[in-house]
Amino acid sequence: MNKIYQWLEKLKNMRRDQWIVLLLAGVLILVISLPVETGTDADGKAAAQEKAGVDMSGETEDVRDMEQRLENILSELDGAGQVRVMIYCRDSGERIVEKDTATVRRVTQEDGGDGAGSSTTEEEERPETVYGTDGSGGETPYVTRELSPQIEGVLVLAQGADSSLVKKDITDAVMALFGLEAHKIKVMKMN
Repeated sequence: MNKIYQWLEKLKNMRRDQWIVLLLAGVLILVISLPVETGTDADGKAAAQEKAGVDMSGETEDVRDMEQRLENILSELDGAGQVRVMIYCRDSGERIVEKDTATVRRVTQEDGGDGAGSSTTEEEERPETVYGTDGSGGETPYVTRELSPQIEGVLVLAQGADSSLVKKDITDAVMALFGLEAHKIKVMKMN
């Protein structure tokens, strides 16, 4: 109890600048301890990603569709039970647009001092994107081919993955479907 009185006595004897430092330290600790909420900037990014068909993890609709289809087929596998699948892709795929080649000719005429002239013709070929009209009347590039996302790895959680036969069957199926090597496929037991 005597120590408390000594501490209070020290507080009474503090100078004004020491009180200000103590007050600022308290405010700093309070500000640091408050949770930070991201405002409209994060909401705007999430909305833009959702509109583009990408969720917060960067996963496209195509990848989610592949995951769902793989889950459905693997859950039918004898002994697999309930299955969850995650597919990791290096990229989100690529769209190849139609290009036309436009030839640009440039003719340069030079007039010589003796009345004789010469002309030079240069031809340059430039690729130009072909555009089509969408439903709202706007122009969009004409896509000739779409390449699927490049799959880097697949994680499969299955209730029956404690069986080595089920693990092998799941691994073989994923290898056959996606052309992946076995070390890029991980099959684990679901709890």
